[in-house]
Amino acid sequence: MKMISSKKAWLRVWLILLFILGCTVWEPVKAEQTDRAGDFAVTQTPLPEMPVFPSETSAPAEVTVPTETPLPPTPAPTASPAPLVLKNKNAAYRAGKQKGIGYGKIKKGKIYRISSYGSDPVRLLPSKKSTFRIIGGIRKKDITSKKIKVSRAGVVSCADRARDKKQYAIVQVTAKETGESIFVYIYFAPRLYTKTPAKQVVYQGKTTRLSYNYSAKKIKFKSSNKKVARVDKKGIVTARQKGTAVIEAKVRGSQKNLVKVKIIVKEEPWLVNDRDTVYSYEDMTEDMQQIARKYRGRAALKCLGTSEDGRNIWCLRIGSPSAGRKLLLDGGIHAREWLNSLMLMRKSEEILRQYSDYKNTLAHTCLYVVPMINPDGVTISQSGFGSIRNKKLRKICKKTKKSARTWKGNARGVNLNLNFPGGWNTKNKSKKPDGMTYPGEKAASEKETKAMMRFVNSISGLKEALNYHSTGSILYWNYNVEGTPALYNRQKALAEKVNEFTGYRLMPKSISTDPNGGFGDWLIYNKKIPNVTVETGSVMCPLPHSQLGKITRENSSLLSWFAGSR
Repeated sequence: MKMISSKKAWLRVWLILLFILGCTVWEPVKAEQTDRAGDFAVTQTPLPEMPVFPSETSAPAEVTVPTETPLPPTPAPTASPAPLVLKNKNAAYRAGKQKGIGYGKIKKGKIYRISSYGSDPVRLLPSKKSTFRIIGGIRKKDITSKKIKVSRAGVVSCADRARDKKQYAIVQVTAKETGESIFVYIYFAPRLYTKTPAKQVVYQGKTTRLSYNYSAKKIKFKSSNKKVARVDKKGIVTARQKGTAVIEAKVRGSQKNLVKVKIIVKEEPWLVNDRDTVYSYEDMTEDMQQIARKYRGRAALKCLGTSEDGRNIWCLRIGSPSAGRKLLLDGGIHAREWLNSLMLMRKSEEILRQYSDYKNTLAHTCLYVVPMINPDGVTISQSGFGSIRNKKLRKICKKTKKSARTWKGNARGVNLNLNFPGGWNTKNKSKKPDGMTYPGEKAASEKETKAMMRFVNSISGLKEALNYHSTGSILYWNYNVEGTPALYNRQKALAEKVNEFTGYRLMPKSISTDPNGGFGDWLIYNKKIPNVTVETGSVMCPLPHSQLGKITRENSSLLSWFAGSR
């Protein structure tokens, strides 16, 4: 029994030794398998439970299992740090010489290039925290005087405000951590400025062109008040109504490269003063000369001849003389009817002031305005017989013993509207100078008559005429031309149009429209030119100045239509 027990004890010892040996061999194999699988963590697999033989004499021996130590992780490969770059979207990266740089050129390698304006700062955007330093430019003095400077935040600005001055800079950008550097070349184009005044007065209805150091194609224009003044893409400002507007001009693609011009729109002062209660020949002459100078190219002044007392008979031409359609406006053939001369002159200036409204029609229409056919008679009516310079003529006038104020004739006492060879006659008329009904010694005996006939004969293609007289607010038109249907129809159409605009009554056919030596008679019978005699006013002549407003309102639209705004 003892032998058997002894054998059992030895067997138990051997089994324990085998168990310990098995564990020692097993662990390296397991670790090797784990390494091959790429798993740095050690996985512990439990061993199968071994049978234990109990000892008869002693307690079982304790078995100690070694503790596993985990292996350290294998470090990942180290990546190269990203280089310093500039992230500005408008920066080009290329090599080459830098234009405009007087010192500090980067002669080798690539350099970032940015274009800007003297008014627009450039903020540099490096990929790393960096410091900034200007190392190049036109002149070193420009940098030291801070005409070009850079902030700690990388904002490069140009403080040079010299006109048409271009500035350049090279900025060195250095990363704070790595010390690596890149270089940026910046070109600052000149600031925008206006070559015309920054504050301008423009008259209503007029235009002005704004001029800059940049071409209009590179500028975007904007008006702060389009009702007052508008501006087109060429920088042409049109004044529309009284007030103030600011025109902003900004270089396309820039941030702050802009300038502003203040436009003050005022009503243009008139040359023809409609408040002049006595519109004399001298007033009219001065106005016509100023109008011709001011509107050169659109209007011209011509002397048709001289009166009996040596005054010029003026004609204002509006439009091109080569136009195919020519029209005539005349007045002041009777001395005391001079208020119409003022009305015609005022309207003529208005047409020229508002030329853009007539531009299309005046391209093929020419308007001739003779506001005072009888300058001697007007002078007599306004200033008396003593205003006639020729002593002989003055004596003739005084001898009539007529009122100078209500005078109708010229300085020889002839009624010029009875002196034309269009049915000239002496029936029921004065036989001697009287300044009222005397038709003259013969047809076309007077200088004024001859001047008007010569003028009309010189115009090729005269289509129509309006002859202004006073008084009555009526229209004479129905000449004896029914035998020529085409001429009659044109005459009737013109008369009806005048009636439509003015509301003046169309007079029926009567002896007053039979051939009687009038200017209208000669135009229709001798020259086949349709015309209407427009009698303005509603009181006896000479019409008082208070009638001017009413006459102007009644005839303004008519004259606009007649001049070509139709």
